[in-house]
Amino acid sequence: MRKAAVVLGVVLLALAIVPVPTSASGTDLSGYTICVDAGHGGTDPGAVANGVQEKDINLAIALKVAKVLQDDGARVVLTRDGDYFVTLSGRVQIANSAGCDIFISIHANSGPSSASGFEVYHYYGSYRGNLLATYVDGEIAKVIPLNNRGVKEAGFYVLKYTSMPAILIETGFVTNTYDVRVITDENYQWRYAYAILHGVQRYFGVPVHDPVPTVMGIRFAQHDGYFRLVVDLSKAVSYHTYYTSYSNGYHLVIQLDNARLSDLGWQTYGNWQYTYTGSYIAPVIYATESSGYVFIVVELNTPYLPYRDFTLSGPDRIVVDIYG
Repeated sequence: MRKAAVVLGVVLLALAIVPVPTSASGTDLSGYTICVDAGHGGTDPGAVANGVQEKDINLAIALKVAKVLQDDGARVVLTRDGDYFVTLSGRVQIANSAGCDIFISIHANSGPSSASGFEVYHYYGSYRGNLLATYVDGEIAKVIPLNNRGVKEAGFYVLKYTSMPAILIETGFVTNTYDVRVITDENYQWRYAYAILHGVQRYFGVPVHDPVPTVMGIRFAQHDGYFRLVVDLSKAVSYHTYYTSYSNGYHLVIQLDNARLSDLGWQTYGNWQYTYTGSYIAPVIYATESSGYVFIVVELNTPYLPYRDFTLSGPDRIVVDIYG
């Protein structure tokens, strides 16, 4: 930990001299108020299976949905922002009192272990609810590798008694081991969030876009003769890779311009996130967001190792292979 602290301090000082960033994208959902409801919570865990509780998954995705909606200018009202219990009538009251334009409830499903997939509900006969559900369902289907169970009608309390168009999303089955791997994965949770954002944008008739490119996950693996780093993005981004002179080539930097960094689930030190990889080539990776830039710093055991970087699309990724 002492070594990590020292290295992080040096990295932070060195990166403090970067140029001023360009401005971020517009806020096309400004003027809309959206209620995001994380189902269950507190003493009500929801569905429980495969070592997970539904309430935790619901909250993790709901908070990400709230963030991307806010980033696009919407006013977001949360029915809960932590692990506590809110009654169904309390959730409805929060949404109705705030005068929300739409209501989005996040849930996870349960059933036989063979049951799999996501589905989106609206209230019986609700034209606008169906429209919102259809847009959101279609966007989720583009980015989530689960069976699309489609748009359905139901009489759920929060759909019936909210005074605005409302949908309830079942993101996957906690009783299915594959679904659980998807809906608990940080990367896929961000993909759910952006898919819901895009569905909402379509519903309100604004151009489908991401507010700014976001790093939704960083994956890595040691291969025979090289170390591979994969940066998962919400959309393509301008980036640069370079060695830092202050570290004598022991740090390879991937700099993303006009971008944001999500919570990677790594250890933290100040504004930095970091993780130990177990690789003999690149033992530590650091990441931070600063003044509109994202910096990913790969610490190497040997300076100035040759590397190759390239991009992939569908979904957007940056791949860096370091040879050693």
